[in-house]
Amino acid sequence: MVSFWGPVGEDASSYLYTAWYKSCSFAAIRTSSLTMRIGVNAAGLAGDRPADTGNISTALLKELCRLHPEHQFIFFVDGPGVSLEEFPGNVQLVEVPLKGKKAWQLYWWREWQLPAAIKKQQLDLYLGMDGQLPLRSKVPARLLVTDTGFLHGVAGMSKDLQRFLRKNTLKYIQAAQKVLVVSPVVQEDLLTYAPAVAEKLVLLPPGLDSSYRPVEWEEREQIKQEFTGGLEYFVAVGSMHPRNNILPLLKAFSALKRRLRSNMKLILAGASTNAGAEIIENMATYKFRNDIIWLQDASQETLSRVIAGAYTLVYTSRFEGLAMPVYAALKCEVPVVAMEGAAARVAGAEGVLYTDPDSLDDLAEKMSVLYKDEVLRSRMLERGRQVTLPGSWTDAASKILK
Repeated sequence: MVSFWGPVGEDASSYLYTAWYKSCSFAAIRTSSLTMRIGVNAAGLAGDRPADTGNISTALLKELCRLHPEHQFIFFVDGPGVSLEEFPGNVQLVEVPLKGKKAWQLYWWREWQLPAAIKKQQLDLYLGMDGQLPLRSKVPARLLVTDTGFLHGVAGMSKDLQRFLRKNTLKYIQAAQKVLVVSPVVQEDLLTYAPAVAEKLVLLPPGLDSSYRPVEWEEREQIKQEFTGGLEYFVAVGSMHPRNNILPLLKAFSALKRRLRSNMKLILAGASTNAGAEIIENMATYKFRNDIIWLQDASQETLSRVIAGAYTLVYTSRFEGLAMPVYAALKCEVPVVAMEGAAARVAGAEGVLYTDPDSLDDLAEKMSVLYKDEVLRSRMLERGRQVTLPGSWTDAASKILK
């Protein structure tokens, strides 16, 4: 017997089972073989730069969209600045205008404007590439976390923002189907912060741009001529932000210049930031400012050349999730001096010369030693060649939708 509402009596259970089975089967097909509509918070891509962020989100999304031409990707942005020039044709932009940068306006955008746009686009999946999720959205979501500096009281991040992230990242993790990380450092931080995340964690193998490569002597001389007038130089990669310890680096460089009386230069590759205003002010009156070259918006090609031509790369950030500049330098067969830190250790292993983060003298000494001691420099180069380095971002991108 069948009514308008379905079978009644003894046929009801079999009817319900069949309906449930069909719905589950359709859902499985929908998320595997048929076209999906996948939303992405791509607002952060406007500030994704090789020297500042390592282009991690951009590189992952490029590969993901290329690997899955059967899916349609909807990139939500909060204003102009994101270009699809290097993305395949299965990507479209949807602008959700941000009204301002105050905390309540950011909250309104993420929890009201964005969920409304997500609902309108009828998505099957949402990717939170910025470490946050719109909690009011009902669409299944996956979360990418690349930075856990807020768990360590990182310099230059307001106390209010750190409290917000410590409180809400747990909610984002709980709401996500899967939590994606590109570093064992971030993985361990999240397991300590939220042990229950273990069953959701997916560790993506990091990638490295193919433009990073060793250069021959002639090309290195050309690079030095282009950027420093032919002089040797150290290079430091990262935005002008307190978390990157630029001021301690400048002080160590001063000590080195006084100690060695050399014409060595220092190239800083990284954009200015609001939090780094003091750094920029200090650079204007810095005693050795004529020996500093600041590349504020280096392209991927420029950054690769600058690193490959360097005498040594100096890495002074301690709480990054992924030490991309260390990987890049080792790929270019350039020695690395790094402040002791988890990310630097994961990237450089025994191929890096580490310094005490509490001692400027130690940093200056290690930079000086590598400059003076060719035997040590050759030894560090050989150790660097033994370090396992990342390949492309393809392997990482292939795991995002699994």
